[in-house]
Amino acid sequence: MPATDRAGSPSLAVFTHGELIGDALIKIPFVRALRGLFPDHRITWITTEGTHLATTLRPMMDGLIDEFRADTGIGRSPLGLLKPMPIRERFSLVLDTQALPWRTLLARRLKHDVFVSACAGYRLSDRRPPPGYKEPRHVLDRLFDLLEVAGGRRPPLDMAVPIPAEAETEASAVLPDGPSYVAIAPGAGKRVKCWPLDRFVELARAQVAGGRVPVFILGPAELDWLPELRAAVPQALFPLQDAELAEPRYSPVRTIALTRRCAAAVANDSGTSHLFGLADVPLLTLYGPTIAEKLRPKVTRGTVLTAAAFGGREMERIPADAAIREVEALIGS
Repeated sequence: MPATDRAGSPSLAVFTHGELIGDALIKIPFVRALRGLFPDHRITWITTEGTHLATTLRPMMDGLIDEFRADTGIGRSPLGLLKPMPIRERFSLVLDTQALPWRTLLARRLKHDVFVSACAGYRLSDRRPPPGYKEPRHVLDRLFDLLEVAGGRRPPLDMAVPIPAEAETEASAVLPDGPSYVAIAPGAGKRVKCWPLDRFVELARAQVAGGRVPVFILGPAELDWLPELRAAVPQALFPLQDAELAEPRYSPVRTIALTRRCAAAVANDSGTSHLFGLADVPLLTLYGPTIAEKLRPKVTRGTVLTAAAFGGREMERIPADAAIREVEALIGS
């Protein structure tokens, strides 16, 4: 719904520090639930820094966020408490999604009727959860708790985002009916979070042996792996490197649509793992130095393998046979 359709509606502001791509992907179910809980409100997304919700993922925000006020500087420094608030209008409800108390005090200076924040155990919030509340570890669970406190009921968690028909048509042409596909994303924002490439090769070959087609999802930072992977697994597909694809080649919507054509998916802790999560296919996520309980994608069927389960934090501790077994279990369940 265009923003003008909500002129004169109750106003709601969400305050965040900002969203890198992984943070933004994690928050998409929260944004969708927010709109479902407050269908008639005009929603303004206010950030200290930039947000990929307003840039990379902007097409997925249509009808959800009415206005972005990104990179406002609000909350960049505690000295902001001594300066005039640059946003003057009043909001019916302000939701503060970050956890620094001084930033929450700044957010409270936004003119509001009701202010809700989980910071400091909801002590700075106008509405609070019942006595004895314990904050969950997962970021998305915390955000849904915030929605429940703000709106009086808990909205459903729906991970599978809508995909435009043209993206689905393209994906079905690239990955046609017939074969069973397994999506594999060997990259991550930091190489320390990447499982060794030879393990992904072993995993892909196991899919070929099982009669399935490995589908490698490679971003621009992983293109140096392409020749090695093509040579090691000649039966594999690399759809994002298809010369016929229209730009932008690496759009999130395209990756989600392709993943929905797959029987299962495997990824490191990465932005792509959250795109796989938004496709809501059976998902195996691999963790080493990061914490699975806080950030793992929410899917209907999924599991994780952690390096900690094998005695450390280094990704190479996760054996290939363990991942192969988990994929077989996900596909067979």
